[in-house]
Amino acid sequence: MSRPLPPARGISEAWVEVLEAMNAEPDGTATNVMVTIPAPSSADQVAVRRVLDEELRKRGNHEVSTVANTLFPSAFYMPPDFAWSPELPQAQVDELDAAASSLYAEYLEILPLLTRVQANKGGTYFSRMIAWPGKVGPGTNQLHERVTYLRSELTHGRRTSNASDLVIAGDGEGVGIQEYAATDRRTRGFPCLVHIDLSVHKGTLALTAIYRHWHLITRAYGNMLGLARLQEFMCQQTGLAVGELVVIAGYANAEHSEYGGRSGVTALLERARALPDTPEDETAAA
Repeated sequence: MSRPLPPARGISEAWVEVLEAMNAEPDGTATNVMVTIPAPSSADQVAVRRVLDEELRKRGNHEVSTVANTLFPSAFYMPPDFAWSPELPQAQVDELDAAASSLYAEYLEILPLLTRVQANKGGTYFSRMIAWPGKVGPGTNQLHERVTYLRSELTHGRRTSNASDLVIAGDGEGVGIQEYAATDRRTRGFPCLVHIDLSVHKGTLALTAIYRHWHLITRAYGNMLGLARLQEFMCQQTGLAVGELVVIAGYANAEHSEYGGRSGVTALLERARALPDTPEDETAAA
């Protein structure tokens, strides 16, 4: 049975609520789980992230920021203080394009090093976005193509895209972002994130990510943070407003076996819920 959760005010709240819901399941898992953040922001409740990071470090797992970087390596993007628009002077368009080009180039420079890690041997999520199929560069830069397409749509006064226009095939057509080939028959080592859909409605860009298997403690917070950063990047580069962020998980897992069973996950949730309900400056946790 599908499990759409109530809309969350931010990433921290979304993470707490989906983990709490799955923790209440008899085996800590459920299928077809949907998380919605109507107004996402990468500047969220850093205190909640610190609690999670402490737990992740204790288990020898990657911190939230490391997971987020697999989707959008924000350290390589130096954004100007303005967004694209059809009326933007060419000098400022060039500045935006240069910031994006630098992001792509710097990431591809380190890609050979990243792919030495066994988990990255098939490429990373971000490498597949900017150099499909992502094992080595160069390749198809899906982000550049999507930015170019969306700018063209806005230049011609089209501020709404039909959802059917955003469905992509195995070789990565359309406006979505391909994360694995339709011909991929792997049953192990398979990317958990399989597709990112970009939907434009009335000048707003919504992002929907489809996960095959969503690890709610080890990866979910970092996944949502990285997706929010990616969404902000796309909006700055296209001049669209940030819309809702949705994650749909075919299989969501509270990871009872890795984090001390239901009681261990409950203790983690209690520590997170005990924190003040106020957002903090993201740079404080960098």
